[in-house]
Amino acid sequence: MPDHIAQWYGAARLQADRDRVQRFWAGEGRALATLMLWPFPYRQSLDDATMLDLAPRQLEALAALPGLTTPCLHADFGTVSMPRYWGGERYQHANGQIHIRPVARTLEEALELTPAPVDDPDQDATRALRLWRTLCDRLETDHLWLRTPDFQGVLNTAGLAMDQQELLMALLLQPDLAHEFLTRVCDLLIAYQRFLRDETGGRVCGNIWPDTFLPAAVGVSLTEDLMPLLSADAFREFALPGLRRYAQAFGGLHLHCCGDFGRHAEALADPHLNVIAVEFHHPLTTLEQLEPLARQAVFVPMLDSWTRHEFRTPLQFFEHLLATTPEHYRYWFILSDDTPETREFVERISGRFAP
Repeated sequence: MPDHIAQWYGAARLQADRDRVQRFWAGEGRALATLMLWPFPYRQSLDDATMLDLAPRQLEALAALPGLTTPCLHADFGTVSMPRYWGGERYQHANGQIHIRPVARTLEEALELTPAPVDDPDQDATRALRLWRTLCDRLETDHLWLRTPDFQGVLNTAGLAMDQQELLMALLLQPDLAHEFLTRVCDLLIAYQRFLRDETGGRVCGNIWPDTFLPAAVGVSLTEDLMPLLSADAFREFALPGLRRYAQAFGGLHLHCCGDFGRHAEALADPHLNVIAVEFHHPLTTLEQLEPLARQAVFVPMLDSWTRHEFRTPLQFFEHLLATTPEHYRYWFILSDDTPETREFVERISGRFAP
Protein backbone atom coordinates (compact mmCIF):
# COMPACT_ATOMS: atom_id res chain seq x y z
CA MET A 1 0.00 0.00 0.00
CA PRO A 2 1.25 3.55 -0.67
CA ASP A 3 2.91 5.82 1.85
CA HIS A 4 0.51 8.77 1.69
CA ILE A 5 3.00 11.37 2.91
CA ALA A 6 5.61 10.21 0.41
CA GLN A 7 2.96 10.52 -2.29
CA TRP A 8 1.92 14.04 -1.24
CA TYR A 9 5.39 15.46 -0.70
CA GLY A 10 7.49 13.26 -2.95
CA ALA A 11 10.29 11.13 -1.54
CA ALA A 12 12.96 13.34 -3.12
CA ARG A 13 11.56 16.49 -1.48
CA LEU A 14 11.31 14.83 1.92
CA GLN A 15 14.97 13.80 1.78
CA ALA A 16 16.10 17.15 0.39
CA ASP A 17 14.25 19.04 3.12
CA ARG A 18 15.79 16.90 5.85
CA ASP A 19 19.27 17.38 4.39
CA ARG A 20 18.71 21.12 4.09
CA VAL A 21 17.56 21.38 7.71
CA GLN A 22 20.55 19.46 8.99
CA ARG A 23 22.94 21.72 7.09
CA PHE A 24 21.08 24.83 8.30
CA TRP A 25 21.33 23.88 11.96
CA ALA A 26 25.01 23.09 11.34
CA GLY A 27 25.50 26.72 10.29
CA GLU A 28 25.07 26.68 6.50
CA GLY A 29 22.85 29.20 4.72
CA ARG A 30 21.43 32.48 5.91
CA ALA A 31 17.69 31.79 6.02
CA LEU A 32 14.88 29.30 5.65
CA ALA A 33 11.20 30.09 5.20
CA THR A 34 7.99 28.26 6.05
CA LEU A 35 4.55 29.14 4.72
CA MET A 36 2.14 27.80 7.33
CA LEU A 37 -1.57 27.84 6.54
CA TRP A 38 -4.43 26.10 8.36
CA PRO A 39 -7.20 25.19 5.90
CA PHE A 40 -8.09 22.24 8.17
CA PRO A 41 -7.59 23.57 11.72
CA TYR A 42 -7.47 20.79 14.28
CA ARG A 43 -5.21 22.33 16.91
CA GLN A 44 -6.57 22.60 20.46
CA SER A 45 -9.46 20.32 19.62
CA LEU A 46 -10.33 18.22 22.63
CA ASP A 47 -11.90 15.57 20.38
CA ASP A 48 -9.54 12.90 19.06
CA ALA A 49 -11.83 11.92 16.17
CA THR A 50 -11.82 15.50 14.89
CA MET A 51 -8.03 15.70 15.03
CA LEU A 52 -7.63 12.37 13.25
CA ASP A 53 -10.07 13.44 10.55
CA LEU A 54 -8.56 16.86 9.85
CA ALA A 55 -4.84 16.19 10.32
CA PRO A 56 -4.38 14.14 7.10
CA ARG A 57 -6.19 16.78 5.05
CA GLN A 58 -4.01 19.45 6.61
CA LEU A 59 -0.86 17.48 5.75
CA GLU A 60 -1.92 17.03 2.14
CA ALA A 61 -2.69 20.76 1.82
CA LEU A 62 0.70 21.75 3.26
CA ALA A 63 2.52 19.50 0.79
CA ALA A 64 1.37 21.82 -2.01
CA LEU A 65 2.99 24.92 -0.48
CA PRO A 66 6.45 26.30 -1.28
CA GLY A 67 9.14 26.48 1.35
CA LEU A 68 10.04 24.08 4.10
CA THR A 69 6.99 22.45 5.66
CA THR A 70 7.47 19.41 7.85
CA PRO A 71 4.87 16.61 7.75
CA CYS A 72 4.05 16.49 11.44
CA LEU A 73 1.26 16.20 13.96
CA HIS A 74 0.75 19.31 16.07
CA ALA A 75 -0.17 17.69 19.39
CA ASP A 76 -1.67 20.93 20.63
CA PHE A 77 -4.11 20.51 23.51
CA GLY A 78 -3.71 24.03 24.83
CA THR A 79 -0.75 25.65 26.54
CA VAL A 80 -1.52 23.75 29.73
CA SER A 81 -0.18 20.26 29.02
CA MET A 82 2.77 20.43 31.40
CA PRO A 83 1.04 21.74 34.58
CA ARG A 84 -1.73 19.14 34.13
CA TYR A 85 0.74 16.54 35.42
CA TRP A 86 0.63 18.33 38.75
CA GLY A 87 -3.15 18.03 38.97
CA GLY A 88 -4.30 21.26 37.36
CA GLU A 89 -7.76 21.15 35.79
CA ARG A 90 -7.99 22.09 32.10
CA TYR A 91 -11.10 23.95 30.99
CA GLN A 92 -12.31 25.78 27.89
CA HIS A 93 -13.34 29.40 28.28
CA ALA A 94 -16.47 30.72 26.59
CA ASN A 95 -14.21 32.42 24.01
CA GLY A 96 -12.76 29.03 23.05
CA GLN A 97 -9.40 29.52 24.77
CA ILE A 98 -8.06 26.67 26.88
CA HIS A 99 -7.03 27.52 30.45
CA ILE A 100 -5.97 25.68 33.60
CA ARG A 101 -6.78 26.13 37.27
CA PRO A 102 -3.67 26.06 39.48
CA VAL A 103 -3.74 23.20 41.93
CA ALA A 104 -1.64 24.86 44.64
CA ARG A 105 -1.66 28.37 46.06
CA THR A 106 1.62 28.42 47.97
CA LEU A 107 5.01 26.78 47.61
CA GLU A 108 4.34 24.68 50.70
CA GLU A 109 1.23 23.28 49.03
CA ALA A 110 3.08 22.76 45.75
CA LEU A 111 5.82 20.77 47.47
CA GLU A 112 3.19 18.39 48.82
CA LEU A 113 2.13 17.46 45.28
CA THR A 114 3.20 14.29 43.51
CA PRO A 115 3.02 14.70 39.74
CA ALA A 116 1.58 12.01 37.53
CA PRO A 117 4.12 9.76 35.81
CA VAL A 118 5.06 10.78 32.27
CA ASP A 119 3.33 7.69 30.83
CA ASP A 120 0.05 8.31 32.66
CA PRO A 121 -2.69 7.28 30.17
CA ASP A 122 -4.81 10.31 31.08
CA GLN A 123 -2.09 12.88 30.37
CA ASP A 124 -1.17 14.66 27.16
CA ALA A 125 2.06 12.86 26.26
CA THR A 126 0.24 9.54 26.03
CA ARG A 127 -2.60 11.15 24.09
CA ALA A 128 -0.13 12.67 21.64
CA LEU A 129 1.58 9.33 21.10
CA ARG A 130 -1.73 7.57 20.58
CA LEU A 131 -2.78 10.08 17.92
CA TRP A 132 0.63 10.05 16.24
CA ARG A 133 0.72 6.25 16.04
CA THR A 134 -2.82 6.12 14.71
CA LEU A 135 -1.98 8.61 11.98
CA CYS A 136 1.21 6.74 11.07
CA ASP A 137 -0.87 3.58 10.63
CA ARG A 138 -3.65 5.27 8.66
CA LEU A 139 -1.21 7.02 6.34
CA GLU A 140 1.03 3.94 6.16
CA THR A 141 4.05 6.13 6.68
CA ASP A 142 7.27 6.46 8.60
CA HIS A 143 7.66 10.08 7.49
CA LEU A 144 5.37 11.63 10.12
CA TRP A 145 6.97 13.71 12.87
CA LEU A 146 5.52 14.83 16.21
CA ARG A 147 5.39 18.32 17.67
CA THR A 148 5.30 17.91 21.42
CA PRO A 149 2.33 19.04 23.50
CA ASP A 150 3.19 22.51 24.72
CA PHE A 151 6.66 22.11 26.21
CA GLN A 152 7.58 24.87 28.60
CA GLY A 153 10.41 26.11 30.70
CA VAL A 154 10.57 25.25 34.37
CA LEU A 155 9.29 28.60 35.64
CA ASN A 156 6.46 28.64 33.10
CA THR A 157 5.25 25.26 34.26
CA ALA A 158 5.62 26.10 37.95
CA GLY A 159 3.66 29.33 37.44
CA LEU A 160 0.72 27.38 36.04
CA ALA A 161 0.83 24.48 38.48
CA MET A 162 0.59 26.93 41.37
CA ASP A 163 -0.61 30.51 41.72
CA GLN A 164 1.77 32.57 39.59
CA GLN A 165 1.78 35.66 41.79
CA GLU A 166 2.58 33.54 44.83
CA LEU A 167 5.44 31.90 42.92
CA LEU A 168 6.92 35.25 41.92
CA MET A 169 6.72 36.50 45.51
CA ALA A 170 8.29 33.26 46.74
CA LEU A 171 11.31 33.83 44.49
CA LEU A 172 12.05 36.86 46.68
CA LEU A 173 10.84 35.65 50.08
CA GLN A 174 11.41 31.86 49.99
CA PRO A 175 14.25 31.29 47.52
CA ASP A 176 15.34 27.94 48.99
CA LEU A 177 11.83 26.47 48.74
CA ALA A 178 11.48 27.95 45.26
CA HIS A 179 14.65 26.20 44.09
CA GLU A 180 13.42 22.93 45.59
CA PHE A 181 10.10 23.08 43.75
CA LEU A 182 11.70 24.20 40.49
CA THR A 183 14.13 21.29 40.65
CA ARG A 184 11.22 18.86 40.99
CA VAL A 185 9.44 20.48 38.07
CA CYS A 186 12.57 20.25 35.95
CA ASP A 187 12.99 16.56 36.79
CA LEU A 188 9.51 15.83 35.44
CA LEU A 189 9.92 17.96 32.31
CA ILE A 190 13.16 16.25 31.32
CA ALA A 191 11.61 12.82 31.90
CA TYR A 192 8.58 13.87 29.83
CA GLN A 193 10.69 15.03 26.88
CA ARG A 194 12.79 11.86 26.99
CA PHE A 195 9.64 9.73 27.07
CA LEU A 196 8.30 11.29 23.87
CA ARG A 197 11.64 10.92 22.13
CA ASP A 198 12.02 7.31 23.16
CA GLU A 199 8.48 6.35 22.18
CA THR A 200 8.72 7.96 18.72
CA GLY A 201 12.20 6.72 17.94
CA GLY A 202 13.45 10.31 18.00
CA ARG A 203 10.83 11.62 15.55
CA VAL A 204 10.17 14.76 17.60
CA CYS A 205 10.68 17.90 15.51
CA GLY A 206 10.03 20.73 17.96
CA ASN A 207 7.25 22.25 20.00
CA ILE A 208 3.71 23.15 18.91
CA TRP A 209 5.07 26.63 18.22
CA PRO A 210 6.92 28.00 16.28
CA ASP A 211 6.76 26.05 13.00
CA THR A 212 10.48 25.65 12.56
CA PHE A 213 11.78 22.11 12.11
CA LEU A 214 14.11 21.12 14.98
CA PRO A 215 14.98 17.40 14.88
CA ALA A 216 15.36 15.88 18.33
CA ALA A 217 19.00 15.08 17.56
CA VAL A 218 19.72 18.82 17.31
CA GLY A 219 17.96 20.15 20.41
CA VAL A 220 14.74 20.99 22.19
CA SER A 221 12.14 23.69 21.51
CA LEU A 222 10.38 25.28 24.47
CA THR A 223 8.34 28.25 25.68
CA GLU A 224 9.89 30.73 28.13
CA ASP A 225 7.06 33.24 28.48
CA LEU A 226 7.83 34.08 32.11
CA MET A 227 10.99 35.92 31.07
CA PRO A 228 9.22 39.30 30.75
CA LEU A 229 8.19 39.14 34.42
CA LEU A 230 11.69 38.60 35.78
CA SER A 231 14.54 40.97 36.50
CA ALA A 232 17.91 40.07 35.00
CA ASP A 233 19.13 38.89 38.42
CA ALA A 234 16.04 36.77 39.10
CA PHE A 235 16.31 35.20 35.65
CA ARG A 236 19.92 34.22 36.23
CA GLU A 237 19.17 32.72 39.63
CA PHE A 238 15.90 30.90 38.98
CA ALA A 239 15.62 30.26 35.23
CA LEU A 240 19.17 29.47 34.16
CA PRO A 241 19.57 26.29 36.25
CA GLY A 242 16.66 24.62 34.44
CA LEU A 243 17.84 25.82 31.04
CA ARG A 244 21.33 24.47 31.74
CA ARG A 245 19.84 21.07 32.58
CA TYR A 246 17.78 21.15 29.36
CA ALA A 247 20.96 21.89 27.38
CA GLN A 248 22.85 19.09 29.10
CA ALA A 249 20.04 16.64 28.39
CA PHE A 250 19.02 17.63 24.86
CA GLY A 251 21.66 19.85 23.24
CA GLY A 252 20.64 23.09 21.59
CA LEU A 253 17.89 25.31 23.03
CA HIS A 254 15.24 26.85 20.75
CA LEU A 255 13.38 29.47 22.81
CA HIS A 256 9.98 31.07 22.26
CA CYS A 257 8.96 34.23 24.07
CA CYS A 258 6.39 36.72 22.78
CA GLY A 259 7.11 39.46 25.32
CA ASP A 260 9.79 41.90 26.47
CA PHE A 261 12.90 39.85 27.28
CA GLY A 262 15.77 41.74 25.66
CA ARG A 263 17.42 42.37 29.04
CA HIS A 264 18.15 38.64 29.29
CA ALA A 265 20.15 38.41 26.05
CA GLU A 266 23.54 38.49 27.81
CA ALA A 267 22.52 35.65 30.12
CA LEU A 268 21.15 33.61 27.21
CA ALA A 269 24.45 34.02 25.37
CA ASP A 270 26.17 31.85 27.98
CA PRO A 271 27.85 29.10 25.90
CA HIS A 272 26.84 26.47 28.46
CA LEU A 273 23.19 27.08 27.51
CA ASN A 274 23.83 26.44 23.79
CA VAL A 275 20.94 28.67 22.66
CA ILE A 276 20.68 27.94 18.93
CA ALA A 277 17.41 29.75 18.10
CA VAL A 278 15.33 32.55 19.59
CA GLU A 279 11.86 33.67 18.57
CA PHE A 280 11.17 37.33 19.31
CA HIS A 281 8.23 39.66 18.72
CA HIS A 282 9.10 43.15 17.50
CA PRO A 283 8.92 45.74 19.02
CA LEU A 284 8.40 44.14 22.44
CA THR A 285 11.86 42.72 22.02
CA THR A 286 14.07 44.10 19.27
CA LEU A 287 16.83 42.55 17.24
CA GLU A 288 19.22 45.20 18.54
CA GLN A 289 18.67 43.93 22.09
CA LEU A 290 19.44 40.37 20.98
CA GLU A 291 22.78 41.27 19.37
CA PRO A 292 24.76 39.21 21.95
CA LEU A 293 23.15 36.09 20.44
CA ALA A 294 23.72 36.98 16.78
CA ARG A 295 26.75 34.76 16.18
CA GLN A 296 25.28 31.66 17.79
CA ALA A 297 21.50 31.69 17.34
CA VAL A 298 19.03 31.64 14.49
CA PHE A 299 16.43 34.37 14.90
CA VAL A 300 12.73 33.60 14.36
CA PRO A 301 11.23 37.10 13.97
CA MET A 302 7.58 37.97 14.52
CA LEU A 303 5.58 41.20 14.62
CA ASP A 304 3.47 41.94 17.68
CA SER A 305 -0.03 42.66 16.44
CA TRP A 306 -1.08 44.66 19.53
CA THR A 307 1.73 47.23 19.54
CA ARG A 308 2.37 50.14 17.19
CA HIS A 309 5.44 49.73 15.01
CA GLU A 310 6.83 50.88 11.69
CA PHE A 311 6.03 47.80 9.56
CA ARG A 312 2.77 47.24 7.68
CA THR A 313 3.19 43.47 7.30
CA PRO A 314 5.49 40.67 8.49
CA LEU A 315 6.78 40.41 4.93
CA GLN A 316 7.92 44.03 5.00
CA PHE A 317 9.64 43.38 8.35
CA PHE A 318 11.43 40.31 7.00
CA GLU A 319 12.64 42.14 3.90
CA HIS A 320 13.96 44.92 6.16
CA LEU A 321 15.91 42.42 8.27
CA LEU A 322 17.56 40.82 5.27
CA ALA A 323 18.49 44.19 3.81
CA THR A 324 19.85 45.88 6.96
CA THR A 325 21.51 43.23 9.12
CA PRO A 326 25.01 41.74 8.73
CA GLU A 327 25.49 38.47 6.85
CA HIS A 328 26.09 36.49 10.04
CA TYR A 329 22.53 37.21 11.22
CA ARG A 330 20.55 34.07 10.35
CA TYR A 331 16.76 33.67 10.21
CA TRP A 332 13.88 31.26 9.96
CA PHE A 333 10.90 33.17 8.58
CA ILE A 334 7.36 31.92 9.21
CA LEU A 335 4.48 33.38 7.20
CA SER A 336 0.77 32.71 7.36
CA ASP A 337 -0.68 34.89 4.59
CA ASP A 338 -1.08 33.23 1.20
CA THR A 339 -0.46 35.94 -1.39
CA PRO A 340 1.64 36.03 -4.58
CA GLU A 341 4.12 38.28 -2.77
CA THR A 342 4.42 35.85 0.13
CA ARG A 343 4.93 32.87 -2.15
CA GLU A 344 7.55 34.75 -4.14
CA PHE A 345 9.39 35.61 -0.93
CA VAL A 346 9.33 32.01 0.32
CA GLU A 347 10.56 30.71 -3.03
CA ARG A 348 13.31 33.36 -3.14
CA ILE A 349 14.50 32.45 0.34
CA SER A 350 14.52 28.77 -0.60
CA GLY A 351 16.55 29.44 -3.72
CA ARG A 352 18.92 32.19 -2.64
CA PHE A 353 19.47 32.10 1.11
CA ALA A 354 18.89 28.47 2.14
CA PRO A 355 21.72 25.88 2.30
